[in-house]
Amino acid sequence: MNLPKIVLALGYSGLIPFFIGPVWLGFSPETAPAWLDRAWLSWAALIGAFMAGTFWGFALPAVQGPAGLLGIFISVALVALTGIAVTLEFAHALAGLALVFMLLLLADFWRERTLDTIGGYFRLRSTLTAGVLIAITWRYLMLPAGGA
Repeated sequence: MNLPKIVLALGYSGLIPFFIGPVWLGFSPETAPAWLDRAWLSWAALIGAFMAGTFWGFALPAVQGPAGLLGIFISVALVALTGIAVTLEFAHALAGLALVFMLLLLADFWRERTLDTIGGYFRLRSTLTAGVLIAITWRYLMLPAGGA
């Protein structure tokens, strides 16, 4: 089964906010509002927690078995890590969210081999995660020396 086009469109459009902050700060930093980084970080956390929640949906049908229980645990742990990451100082929050997205990809790799799968989903998740990690790295590299 191929993913519906709306799923692809919404998935890729979700990357747009990840690149707004780095693009704005890279090309016109003097016009960037003071709230830009906080809003950008909030978007990253929202998407990270949302993606962690998808494990709940994949694991729920298998919750009676050990793989399903592990999937539920993974979901809860990744949501908690996302929440912790956004409470940190900005540079550390970026690193924490990058870790969350890398763990999400690792968890997707496990899910793909253990729980029911949807054709094309892992490829989409891998591509989107790469985009997110590029945006987070770009923003991190724009921090002043000392990581303020």
